[in-house]
Amino acid sequence: MDTDNKRDIMDLSGSPEVPQENQPKADVERPTVSPQEGGYFLNKFLEQDKKEDAASEDAAPKNGGTPPASKDELEARIVEALREIYDPEIPVNIYEMGLIYGVDIDDDWNVKITMTLTTPHCPVAESMPGEVELKVNGVAGVNGTEVSLVWEPAWDMSNMSDEARLELGLL
Repeated sequence: MDTDNKRDIMDLSGSPEVPQENQPKADVERPTVSPQEGGYFLNKFLEQDKKEDAASEDAAPKNGGTPPASKDELEARIVEALREIYDPEIPVNIYEMGLIYGVDIDDDWNVKITMTLTTPHCPVAESMPGEVELKVNGVAGVNGTEVSLVWEPAWDMSNMSDEARLELGLL
């Protein structure tokens, strides 16, 4: 057997544990792609993705829906979306916890979120900013989102809203 061309095919013919329909077909031509060619195809795929993104940027807001009438309306939509994200260890959303320091919207409806976490050693330090970005990007009228994770000023319990304190039994 030529191991160079068929290295990923196991000989299972006649094996009672593998049903006939699941056994590999020996007469199938299998393509071979060198790492160099694979890199070429990956680059072409990524270039195609960039072209599609550039074409869609010419359109109105990315997320469809009706564009917001004002920045205040869009900010209200964003805050509503942020209230759906909860800290996994605390039963309070990140907005009421006071983890969101700022929501800035530019004239092109791009959003910059400035946020913090309760501690730099927070277990969700890697995933929470990405979750915030995905959630805000899903708001109708937002063209793009940038999330900045800051540690100054440091978060403390005085940042929490009264609703959050009540939920945690601190009031």
